[in-house]
Amino acid sequence: MCSISGIFATDVIDRELVARMNAAQKHRGPDDDGLWTMDCENGHVGLGNTRLAIIDTSAAGHQPMFDPQTGNCITYNGETYNYKDLSETIRVNPRSRSDTEVVLHAYSEWGTDVFAKLRGMFALAIWDHKKRELILARDRFGIKPLYYYLSDRRLIFASELRALLTTGAIPRKLSRAGLDSYLACGSVAAPHTIVEGVQQLLPGHYLRVTANDNENLNCTIEKFANEQPVARPANRNDAVAQLRAELEESVRLHLVSDVPLGVFLSGGMDSSALVALMSEISEQRPKTFSVVFDEAELSEERHARAVAQRFQTEHSEIRLSEQQLIDMLSEALAAFDQPTMDGINTYVVSKAVKNAGVTVALSGLGGDELFAGYPSFRRALKFAALPNMPRRVLRAAAGVGKHVLNGSVRREKFWELAASDGSVEEVYQITRRLFATAVSPQNKTNGNGNTDVVNAVSRLELQGYMANTLLRDTDAMSMAHSLEVRVPFVDVKLVDYALSLPGEWKLGHRQNGVPKPLLADAIADLLPREFLARRKMGFTLPFEKWMQERMRGEISAVLEDASVREVGLEPHEVRELWRRFLQTPRAVGWSRPWSLFVLARWCAINRVAL
Repeated sequence: MCSISGIFATDVIDRELVARMNAAQKHRGPDDDGLWTMDCENGHVGLGNTRLAIIDTSAAGHQPMFDPQTGNCITYNGETYNYKDLSETIRVNPRSRSDTEVVLHAYSEWGTDVFAKLRGMFALAIWDHKKRELILARDRFGIKPLYYYLSDRRLIFASELRALLTTGAIPRKLSRAGLDSYLACGSVAAPHTIVEGVQQLLPGHYLRVTANDNENLNCTIEKFANEQPVARPANRNDAVAQLRAELEESVRLHLVSDVPLGVFLSGGMDSSALVALMSEISEQRPKTFSVVFDEAELSEERHARAVAQRFQTEHSEIRLSEQQLIDMLSEALAAFDQPTMDGINTYVVSKAVKNAGVTVALSGLGGDELFAGYPSFRRALKFAALPNMPRRVLRAAAGVGKHVLNGSVRREKFWELAASDGSVEEVYQITRRLFATAVSPQNKTNGNGNTDVVNAVSRLELQGYMANTLLRDTDAMSMAHSLEVRVPFVDVKLVDYALSLPGEWKLGHRQNGVPKPLLADAIADLLPREFLARRKMGFTLPFEKWMQERMRGEISAVLEDASVREVGLEPHEVRELWRRFLQTPRAVGWSRPWSLFVLARWCAINRVAL
């Protein structure tokens, strides 16, 4: 796990510029750093890297890594879990045990076709010496980030947006498109970013840049990753058995490490499943970590403790109080690479896990997306099942209801859903929306046709909330503490298998109210049925309470200041939202004022404005 950075330009490369990006990303790779440059016809290339040594911690894994036989060079961030299998199919004997070298040689063998063969998480840049071109690539689900800025004569890229800003070559100007995306979703959806001119490479894509005779850059972007067809089991029982095998294989691959490894244990089904599967697969006693609160209604403390006791893990509890959060709030906000309404919880647990001497942690992220754990699945199913007549009645009533019965977020969304056309995409967008904006979904599906609604929502969740919020926040907050987080549920083979199964097998067989019944059945021999039947709580900090108490002063000072206009917000509307939250917090929801507070603070910290 590392940070990557670099430049490809037709003018002169400033090594110091790449060095500044390395320094800005040192927290991502404190074990080593490197810089490689080359001058060539029509262009100059510079690659940077900071390394968090996970596999082959020796100096043989130093990056950027140069291949003297081909002249190619790679800077790589991630883990390729099938690198040993790949190494057996290439005609070069690696000099190290690192997956980076295998990827470099595999590129020489297969070119850009290699990216679809990598099973893992990655963001990388490869200088192809023969073709005189720079290739950037990002894993299929966007587990690892990759930002770039392109002008006529320069491409600058890095693992973090803030690293790009340190170059001084990019104006610190707020992106209107990025701002709209943030206000709609609570995070900025790729390919946009919050800074104008900076883009995110989309998951599952690679970018190719070359220099032409006019000393300008030619840039093309292509998709390399697609969902792969999988043979469907004959019946649900066979599907459950195969799912168990796929889960075990993914977890086994994700345990490969030359450094200490732990698990985020919230007490929910997904993280508990990982602990249970680890105990089946590995002889090593798992190290588990939980964040707990004094607010019992929000804490899954006893459930996490029960799982830890059942599997005899080496368990640590991090008790978080309101004052402790306030004390670390400034450093947590400073760690955000882009503004987000989420992420503080991951910052807290990552800090504790790293302090315990662990370098790699497994997370249950992705389980809800694959196995229908969110309300978005059930809402989409309800709307898809409505006949046309009730839909028309709802749309007619929505025009009145939106004005007569407004006042709370829940009511607003109800009437927006009533006014919608009921397509899976529109129902999903309204469900996930933070602030109301125009909805213009593309490629709508008709819920009354042959569409598998559950799998359609899964794909939207994987590409939307998971990619743009959960994975991005997990990367930024964990790497702020030099901690690698792995997500076994977000594995290409496991995801393709889960998406190949009928949606009714995931929600249509809810026995005794058990959530995520397909996953529950796959691990039923490992965890008690009464545990699996618990209602989903989610790992959420008690922000609603805290924002009305000790955090109130700091948030008020930001949201009641007229300077919010500099980040595209109307001061009067922001003050009114904050006032309404303090009066009726449940009606407004804590995430709306919190997201505006984070936006204003992030822009101030990073000196970004309209």
